[in-house]
Amino acid sequence: METDALTIYNSVMNQLTDNVKEQLYPGDERRIYGEAVAMILVSVYNDMNDAAKQRLLRYARGEVLDELGIRVGVERLQPTPASDTFRFSVSEARDRNIVIPSGTRITQDGIIYFATDQLAILEAGNLYVDVEGTCLSAGEEYNDLPEGSITILVDKIPYISSVMNLYGTNGGDDGEAYTEEGDEKFRERIHLAPASFSVAGPKEAYKYYALSADSKIVDAHIDFPSACVVDIYPLMMGGELPSADVLTAVQSIFSDDIRPMTDKVTAKAPTQINYDINIKYYCTSENEEAAIILVESEGAAIDNYIDWQSSALGRDISPDALRRQILAPADDDMLTNRVERVDIISPVFKELSASQVAKFSGKLTISHEVIGG
Repeated sequence: METDALTIYNSVMNQLTDNVKEQLYPGDERRIYGEAVAMILVSVYNDMNDAAKQRLLRYARGEVLDELGIRVGVERLQPTPASDTFRFSVSEARDRNIVIPSGTRITQDGIIYFATDQLAILEAGNLYVDVEGTCLSAGEEYNDLPEGSITILVDKIPYISSVMNLYGTNGGDDGEAYTEEGDEKFRERIHLAPASFSVAGPKEAYKYYALSADSKIVDAHIDFPSACVVDIYPLMMGGELPSADVLTAVQSIFSDDIRPMTDKVTAKAPTQINYDINIKYYCTSENEEAAIILVESEGAAIDNYIDWQSSALGRDISPDALRRQILAPADDDMLTNRVERVDIISPVFKELSASQVAKFSGKLTISHEVIGG
């Protein structure tokens, strides 16, 4: 659908002029009316065009993308809450069982709440019972609350004298973008989902399930080194390597009803290939401040390159990609303040295998020189 404002405006004004059969000059009420109609049509056409494009996986976003995922049985990965084991104690043994209902709440400070996952019975004659509990709010910020720090029983239970967490909270996961799985990764999983309908072991099916194992997995390489052997290399956000828990989660997702029974599936950590950054860029005195912001500020060219380089497996270490970030920034407003040229000492080009990921070493050397008048 045509959405260009100038094209729509010209079409409206030409049709209006043809129908009234005379020239419409600025200030003519009919011309003013036509200009107002053109503005409305531009808005309506853009809304209609966007709504139509949302029917396609490539353009869908938000709730529309959720509905497209439902068609193939895929839902967004949600943040994971932290958990711990809680001990409910009595000051002296009782002659009757004490029931601790599922959902019994415990808090540290009246802000962060945990609740028991299941019904627990403190049996007669015993002084305590242990039960798993989960935070009522998801996210990493509720990890690492130390043992013995969550001790306030919100839902009072007769005879229970104390409660405490035993090990320290863990397992909380922010998911992508600190809320839920982002559109881009979710779109990729929807695209891969049809391959998962087969149990014949296609590479795309293995990748679909690997990406579904943890919300922080951003890429996965599937390798078939020999017959009936499958190696899976998951990559975490920021180019980080998967922990032992993540590798276990990836491997355990491939149950007998998902993978061919003859396949031996092993989850492995990719290999990180480190690189340094050492550059010198040149700018005019007029644009020096803007050039420094463009290259060196937080979230600018250097940071964008580091993020891009580590966001996928098998992405070759490319000094040209760094050069492009500096000389041709994505922000159009900055194009007039671009750097004149840049010398890149490192990184140097290095080809990576599909199970390797480029990772910035942390060694950064940047200088600049003012040239021209």
